[in-house]
Amino acid sequence: MGNVFHQQLDELAELLVDMSRRTTRAMERAGEALSTGDVDLARKAVVGDGKINRLQYQVDDFVVDLMTRYQPVAQDLRFILGAARITIDLERAADYAKHIAQTVIDRAPFPAVPEFLRPQYEGMARAAVRIGDKTTRVLETLDTVEASQLSLDDDELDALQETVHGSFETWDYGAQAAVDAALLARFFERFGDHCVKVAHQVVYLVTGEIRLDRSA
Repeated sequence: MGNVFHQQLDELAELLVDMSRRTTRAMERAGEALSTGDVDLARKAVVGDGKINRLQYQVDDFVVDLMTRYQPVAQDLRFILGAARITIDLERAADYAKHIAQTVIDRAPFPAVPEFLRPQYEGMARAAVRIGDKTTRVLETLDTVEASQLSLDDDELDALQETVHGSFETWDYGAQAAVDAALLARFFERFGDHCVKVAHQVVYLVTGEIRLDRSA
């Protein structure tokens, strides 16, 4: 019975890694679509969100099954409860990637952001993908040191968002473009925040140390 239970825990862990990897790839597609105006790529990011949602439902069902059949305790219980929370943050992170991609689709054939801000958004896209890749690695390795340091990577997204906000002081591109620019920066920033929350959950499920940001 114990071997079967721990094999299922391994399967649960693999689902989390798969979901994280898909979430990061969605952001990678969305960021590239924003930079290049590639509507087909943006549509792939939007469509891919459905698979991520289905993975969340699969994990939720898995968690319920494990809780009711095995009544886990201690670290196993933390892992299962942490998995349920992790999927919520991954799904929300994926939604922000979808929102970026959808903005590209909605504004086509015109660029979603002014040309002079493209370097800032390309920087945010690179930072978001890097954070997403690290989140996946943390889920694979359960490395609490790297998990604890993920918020430092998120600082780059925060700084770039502030740069975009600073451009509004001399904005000359109309109200809709300003709204799009602010929201797109927010989507990248929130993607990073949810990755950091996943990392905090990893610290919790390994050590029992609660470092949960409940602001979102």
